[in-house]
Amino acid sequence: MWRYLRFMFCTLSIFVWVAVISFSYHIQIRHQKMRLQKPIAIDTITALDRRTFIISPYYEPRLGQSVRVIAIIHVSVKELYCIFHCSSNQNVFVRAEINLHGDRFGFPYGTADLLCAEPSGCDYTYMSFSSTVSINTGQDLLFEVMNRSPQPISSNFTVCISTLFGNYNNVLQMVQSIEMYKILGASKVTIYNTNCSQDVDKVLRHYIDEGILDMVPWPIDRHLRTSTEWHYYKGLNAEIGYFGQTASLNDCLYRNMYKSKFVLLNDIDEMILPIKDWDWSSMMENLQNKHPDTSVFLFESHLFPIPVNISGFDMWSHVPGVNILTYHLRLPNKGKNFNAPKMIVNPQDVFQTSIHLAATRKKNSKNIGEDTAILFHCKTRDKYTVKDLVPDDRLMRYNLSLVPNVDKVIQRLFPQQ
Repeated sequence: MWRYLRFMFCTLSIFVWVAVISFSYHIQIRHQKMRLQKPIAIDTITALDRRTFIISPYYEPRLGQSVRVIAIIHVSVKELYCIFHCSSNQNVFVRAEINLHGDRFGFPYGTADLLCAEPSGCDYTYMSFSSTVSINTGQDLLFEVMNRSPQPISSNFTVCISTLFGNYNNVLQMVQSIEMYKILGASKVTIYNTNCSQDVDKVLRHYIDEGILDMVPWPIDRHLRTSTEWHYYKGLNAEIGYFGQTASLNDCLYRNMYKSKFVLLNDIDEMILPIKDWDWSSMMENLQNKHPDTSVFLFESHLFPIPVNISGFDMWSHVPGVNILTYHLRLPNKGKNFNAPKMIVNPQDVFQTSIHLAATRKKNSKNIGEDTAILFHCKTRDKYTVKDLVPDDRLMRYNLSLVPNVDKVIQRLFPQQ
C-alpha cells in the first residue's frame, strides 16, 4: 500500500511539475507574442513626432555595448529616450546621448546619432523611442536593432548613392554608371530613392533582380520641406537640405558596415576612376600598402561639363539621359581650391560621415592625387566652352567592356521600335 501511495505521489508530482513548466512556457510565449503584436516599423523614415524622425538603430560594439540610432531631428530637440524591449517582458528606458551632426548647413533639421547604452541583463531584439519617460508604451512602433549578428563580409566594394529625387529620369547615365561600377569592382550598389520616372524604376528593378542593387525608399518629402540647395539662406522655404543627403549616407554606411570591405560614397553622376590601376581592387591594395594607417581615402572631383559628339557612341539616342561616353573634356582644377572630393572608406573604422569627409573615424584620412585616381563628375554646365577645358579620355579605355554591357541592358529594357 505504501509503495503504491508513494508511486502515486511521485507520479502526481511529476505531472504538476510538467504542468507548471508548460504553463510558464506558454505564459512566456504569450508575453512574447503580445510584445510582438506591437507594430514593427517598416518605413525607412518614421516620425516619432514633428521634431524627430527615426531612420534605423544599429548595434554599436565599438563604443562598448550600445546602440547607435540614425535619426533626423530639429535643432531644438534636447531629450530623447531609447526603450529596450527585453525578452523578460520588461521595458527599460535609457536616455539617449544626442549627437547632432555639425553639417546642417544652417537648416533647422539635420542628421543626428542617438547613442544608448545597453541595459545590463536585458536580452533584446527590438527597441522603440520616446521623447519623455512614460510607462505607456502601448502604441510604440518596434524597431529591430540591426548589425547585432554580423555575417561574414560578402562584398569588396559597395557604392552608396544618395538620393534620387525630382522624378529623376537620367536613364542612360544610370545604366552606364552601374555598369561602370561593376567593371571597376562593385558587387553591390545601394540607392536611396525619393522619386524617379517609370523608366528609371524599370532600370532599378532590373538591377534588383540581377542582385547587384539594393533600393532603399527615402520618402523624406512626406515629412519635411526639402530643398535641392545644400545650404540655407534667408527666405528659403525648406527645413532640410538636399533631401536629407547626410542621413542617407550615414544609414548606408551602417547598413553595409559588416557586409562590405569598402564603401564608396558618391552621387549617381560620379565615379572614382583609377589612373595607374585598372580597377578599385588593385588600386586599394596599393593605397593600403602605402598608407596602412588610413581608413578614409578622398578623391578630388574633376568636372566634365559639356558633351562632344563622337561617332560610334550614339546608338542609344532613343533613351533619355546623358551619355557619359561623349564627355571627355575636363575642367582643370585650380590650385588649392576645394574640389568637392568623394570617398572610399573602411566602414568599420568610420563613426560618422558627411558628404565630402568622414567627420569621426578610427584612423587617418588621406587626399589621393589625380595621378592615382580622380572623381569623374559628368554634369552639364552651359557656362563652360571647349576653350575652358582640356582633353581627358581616361574613361574611354573601358569602352570595349562598357559599350556592349550597356547595350545589352538597353536593348532588353528599351528595345527600339
